[in-house]
Amino acid sequence: MRKIKSKKDGTKILMFLIPALVIYILFMVIPMIGAVFFSASEWSGIKGAPIDFVGFKNYISVFQSSAFILSLKNMGRMVFFSVLFHTPIALLLAVAINAKFRGYRFFKAVFFVPTIFPLTAVGLLWYFIFMPNGSLNHLLSTIGLDSLVTSWLINPGTAINTIIFVNIWAGIGYYMVILLAGLTTIPNEVYEAAAIDGASSFKKFFHVTIPMLKPIISMCILMDIIGTIKVFDLIFVMTEGGPNGLTNLPTTLMYYEAFRYDNYGVGSAIGVIILLIALVLTLGSKWIMRKKEA
Repeated sequence: MRKIKSKKDGTKILMFLIPALVIYILFMVIPMIGAVFFSASEWSGIKGAPIDFVGFKNYISVFQSSAFILSLKNMGRMVFFSVLFHTPIALLLAVAINAKFRGYRFFKAVFFVPTIFPLTAVGLLWYFIFMPNGSLNHLLSTIGLDSLVTSWLINPGTAINTIIFVNIWAGIGYYMVILLAGLTTIPNEVYEAAAIDGASSFKKFFHVTIPMLKPIISMCILMDIIGTIKVFDLIFVMTEGGPNGLTNLPTTLMYYEAFRYDNYGVGSAIGVIILLIALVLTLGSKWIMRKKEA
C-alpha cells in the first residue's frame, strides 16, 4: 500500500473522499438513524402530525403479527432457493461459456440480458406469462397438458414458488458474468499441470476451478443473500403480496404499513428488522465460509 508522503498528499486524498462520504452519510447513515428513531415512535408520516415515543411497542406488535411471521418464512424460502440455485447454475454457465464453443458470445448475451432490465419490467413480463389467460397456460393447453393449467399467481400452492422461480431466473446472468470474470484470472498453466497429472475435466472443475474461485463464490453468495432480502419489485408488480398476503415479504409489509396504512413507526420497525436480519445473515455466512477455509 502506498504511504502518504506529505500533508499535501493527505489533503488531496481527503478531497476525493469527501464527496463520496457526504453522499454516504446523507443517503445511508442519516436514513438509518432516522429509521431507528421513528421505529420507536408512533407517527402517521404526515408533516406536522404529532410524534409520540412508544419504545419497543412497534417491534412487539410486528412480531405478534401472523402476517409478518409468514413474510419472514417467505423471505427465508427465497434466500434458501436463491443461494441454492443462483451461484451453482451461474458457475456451470460461466464454465461452459469460458470454453468458448461455437456461438458462445450469443449465449453469453442471452443469459445476461435479464440483468439489464429493471426488476419491475421483469416482473411485468412474467406476470403476463403466468396470468390465468397468459402464454404459459395457453401453451400447456395447446400441447394437451390441460391438467397443469392453473392460476399460478393466485393459487396459494404455486404463488410464492412462482415468485422464487422468477427471482432465480432474473439473477443468474448477473452472477454468471462475475464468475466468468473470475475464470479469466485462473492461469492456463494450472489446468495444464492438472492435465499432465491425469486429471479429468470433472476433477479439474472440483479440484482447480472451484478452489480458485472460492473468494468470488463467497462474494456472490453474500450479494445474493443481501439482494434477495431486499426484493420488493417482483412481489409488488406480480402479486402485490396476494393472494391474501401469502406472498408478502418484510419489504412489502414495510411499504404497506408506512405508505398505505400510515403507520410510519411500524414500517420503520420492519425496516430496522430487515437491516438486522441482513447483518446477521451476512456475518453468519462470512463466519461459516472462513471456518471452511481454515
